[in-house]
Amino acid sequence: MNPPELYYISPEQRQKYLVQPDMIPNGDRILDGTHEHVQVVKSSSMRFWYNVQPAGFASHWHTALEIIMPLEGNYVAHILSETYVLEPGDIFIIPAGTIHSLEAPPEGSRLIYILEPNFLAQLPGFNYVQSLLSQPMRITYDDDPDYYAAEAKLILLLADYYWSQSATKEMNLYACILSFFAKVGEKNIGNIPTNPGSTIKNSSVVGQLSMVLDYIDEHYSESITLEQAAQIAGFSKFYFTRLFKEYTNHTFYEYLTEKRIRAAEQMLLVPKFPVTDASIQAGFSSLSSFNRTFKRNKGCSPTEYRNLYTQGGQQNVYLRPNKPGDAPKDSAKDSAKDSPKNSAKDSPKD
Repeated sequence: MNPPELYYISPEQRQKYLVQPDMIPNGDRILDGTHEHVQVVKSSSMRFWYNVQPAGFASHWHTALEIIMPLEGNYVAHILSETYVLEPGDIFIIPAGTIHSLEAPPEGSRLIYILEPNFLAQLPGFNYVQSLLSQPMRITYDDDPDYYAAEAKLILLLADYYWSQSATKEMNLYACILSFFAKVGEKNIGNIPTNPGSTIKNSSVVGQLSMVLDYIDEHYSESITLEQAAQIAGFSKFYFTRLFKEYTNHTFYEYLTEKRIRAAEQMLLVPKFPVTDASIQAGFSSLSSFNRTFKRNKGCSPTEYRNLYTQGGQQNVYLRPNKPGDAPKDSAKDSAKDSPKNSAKDSPKD
């Protein structure tokens, strides 16, 4: 159970958080079919909400990473075949591009943070953190009190900065976000169950493994073998295999496949971009292999996944009105569809 004092928000803060600081017209979270569009603040890569509406979301997905912290009441998240019951104070991270649904209690409240991971992806070392976030992650006090307390403090600081009028607001937000994910990485490196005599936590070894992750980021569309990766790291194949698994919690080929799937997701956002081309440019050897792997990882075929993004006709309301006392808008009618960030010309080439 998470100690309430570690995620406490005062009545004054709750009232303040009911009003979006930017007041973007039609700036609600909206579902277009089952794809969620999110307007971020100005040129920022993030948008936050303090939500008190007793409503959830049907199955949907978005290109942004999502962090949820229930403050009152239990929320239930469904991701693929897994169900997560989120208790007050839990910090729950939903990876970008993950199909999920959320059930809300009759009465409750939560903080919701939506973050586009693109700005983080440019930073050295984030490829390791991203590998940890390929699956949902829950942070609780019972698992590690000190780690939870540090991350909960940052979550609350993010809210304070987001709803502030400080001239350094954006800088403070990015500083908190970077610190939050740095702690995610540090926590998991610290928990690597190394064998006696293993040097996985040695900084030089970590650097060599990170070099392999950087190489995969740049060459995932090419044919990369385990032997090549081990050679880049400077280890024998068998030693590299063990170290890579300890470092990323994935085998080498699992990690490479996950990277290719993420690249294919971006290509599938481009209307009429051939699925076959997405398969080839993401590095898969055949369309059948791509279809099979994609369905295993995402729970649906590439075509079905694309349809979840492009199909319309389902009108939804966001969970919180723009101003206290306002009725939620039917913003699905009025909002323009977001344009995919990537285009075919930005996709990896053969």
